[in-house]
Amino acid sequence: MASIDKAFDIMLKLEFNNPANALHKNKTESGWTFMGIYQTAHPKLSLWSKVNDAVSLSSSVAEASKMLYADKELLGEVKKFYKDKFWDRMWLDKVDSQHKATEIFVFGVNAGCGRAVRLAQIVSGAVADSVIGPKTIEKINQCDEKVFDARFDEEEIKYYEAIVANNPSKSIFLKGWKNRAMAI
Repeated sequence: MASIDKAFDIMLKLEFNNPANALHKNKTESGWTFMGIYQTAHPKLSLWSKVNDAVSLSSSVAEASKMLYADKELLGEVKKFYKDKFWDRMWLDKVDSQHKATEIFVFGVNAGCGRAVRLAQIVSGAVADSVIGPKTIEKINQCDEKVFDARFDEEEIKYYEAIVANNPSKSIFLKGWKNRAMAI
């Protein structure tokens, strides 16, 4: 069975490239982003008080970012957030292939659980209703890993290209989204 530990490490590498930018502000967001978690989307998480404290105590955002990244308790909170909000909601512990589970997880973090499940259903031949259940898991587990990987990447890219087609201002993200899709 798949494990969040491996998928979490891969996802974090895609969210930021070193501890100095684990905390940052995106041009399109008003709040902080810490390890891929947007403050504006999840304002009630307790980790924001630590983030605010670190920012106020540090001489730079990079310094605050490194300090926060070194906080093992905070990293545990972050991992629990991703496990609860994404991994467990998509039943990824029940997927036999670590690769497939990681693929679904990483896309789900970026595009939402429903979209990730629907895409996995389309790729594996399950009923595409965006609802995870035993039949979907069975279809995902039966699908050849290489076929699943290639088709999932293709569908991810189509999804991102559709976003840009509908909103050209998002084109600044397209290369990164495509790289993210192909990274797994």
